[in-house]
Amino acid sequence: MLDKAVAAALSSLLLLGAAAAHADGAQVAELVPVNPPTMYYPAPSSGPAPAPRTVAPSAPAAADPTEKTGPAELEDGWEGGPSRDRDGKFAYCAIEGRFDTGHVLMIARNVKGEVNLGMGIPGAELPNGEQWKVKVVVDGKLTRERRALAPKPDMLVIPNGKDEELYTALMNGKEVVFASDADRMAFALKGTKKVLTDLKTCVDKAGAVPPIDTRTKKVATRPDALPEGLADLLKAAGVRDVKRVSLENVPKGERPADMAWRIGPIVGGIRERLVEEGSKLEDLSAGYVDAMKKRCEGGEPTASLSAIEDLPGLMLRTGSVDCALKEGKMHVSLTFFLSPGRLFTILFHEAQEADIGLADKVRDNLAEVLRRLAVNPPSTQPSAQAPASPAPAQTGKP
Repeated sequence: MLDKAVAAALSSLLLLGAAAAHADGAQVAELVPVNPPTMYYPAPSSGPAPAPRTVAPSAPAAADPTEKTGPAELEDGWEGGPSRDRDGKFAYCAIEGRFDTGHVLMIARNVKGEVNLGMGIPGAELPNGEQWKVKVVVDGKLTRERRALAPKPDMLVIPNGKDEELYTALMNGKEVVFASDADRMAFALKGTKKVLTDLKTCVDKAGAVPPIDTRTKKVATRPDALPEGLADLLKAAGVRDVKRVSLENVPKGERPADMAWRIGPIVGGIRERLVEEGSKLEDLSAGYVDAMKKRCEGGEPTASLSAIEDLPGLMLRTGSVDCALKEGKMHVSLTFFLSPGRLFTILFHEAQEADIGLADKVRDNLAEVLRRLAVNPPSTQPSAQAPASPAPAQTGKP
C-alpha cells in the first residue's frame, strides 16, 4: 500500500489521466526512456574510427596481475536483448556477462552485422573521448588490431565493423584477450555458442524475441528502481533520491503516466505515445494542457507554455499548469518533446504550493539536459563529451 503522502499526490495527479484525449486512437508506444539504456555502451556503427584526439601514455589498467593470472571466469551467465533508439525504433541487440574479476564483457550487434565489444572496468577513471590501440585475440589464433574508445570513465568500447570471422571465433572460442602496449585482459568464453546465436536471432527478428538470459541466479529488479536510461536522465538533471511509485493498483486506462516516481515532496511521471504523421508539438502540448485544465475541480486554472525550440534531434517545449483541488493548490511543471520519429513525450512533476520551486527546477534542468543531448546524442557520438549535469535539484527544504 502507498503511504498517505504518496496517495494524496497521486489522487491529484490522476487529472493527467484524461490529458491523452488529444491523441485518441494514437498507437501506444513501448516506453522508451529519453536516453535509452544501451547496455552501457554505444550501438555498433559502420563509420570509420576517427584518429585519436590525444596520445595516451598507456592504456587503462584492466586488472591487477597479482590477483589473477588466468582468464577471468564468467560468474553465472549472460543477459541482454534488444535496444531501441530515441524514436522507439529497433536499433540493435546486446548481451553482457559479469566476470569474477569484477569486469563486464559486452557484445552488441546491429542489422548490418556490425559488432561492438565492450569492457566495463569498475573504478576506472578513463579520460572521455581518448582512444587506445588494442589487439583482440581469440584462442591465440585470430587477431584483430583495433582502437578502443572510452565513452564513459569506467568502460572501453572496441568497434569492429562487420566481421563474421571474428563473431564466429567468439562463438566457438575458449578465450578472448584484449591487449595493449601496457595491459592485458583475458576472458574465458563460456556459453557464447548459444548466447551469440541468440543475439543474432534477436537482430534478425528486429528484437521481437524474449529477453536473453542464461543466468541461473536471477537478480530481482528493485521495485523502486527506474529503467536505467530514465534514471540516467534524471540524474543528469541533478535529481537525487528518486523512488519509483507503483501504478499496479490503477487500471491501465486510468493511469496518469506510463511510469511514475517520487522526488522528496513532489511526484513525477512520463508518458510517451506515437502520434500521427504531421502532428505538431504546438498542437500536442496545447491539447494536453487544455485537457488538464478541464480536470481542475475549483477556481480558474492557469497555464503557461514556452516558445517551441527546434533543436537538431527534437522539438522541445516547457510549461506549467496551476489549479485548485480539494487537497489545495496544485502546480504541475511540464516538459514536452517530439522526435523526428513521431514519438511524443511528456515529463511532468507536480507539487503543492510550498514546493513549486523544486518542481520548476527539475523541469528546467531536464530541458537543459535534453538540449545538450539533442546536439550530441550519446548513441551516435560515443566519443563526445557527456553533457554536464546542471545544478542538483535539492529535495530538502532550507
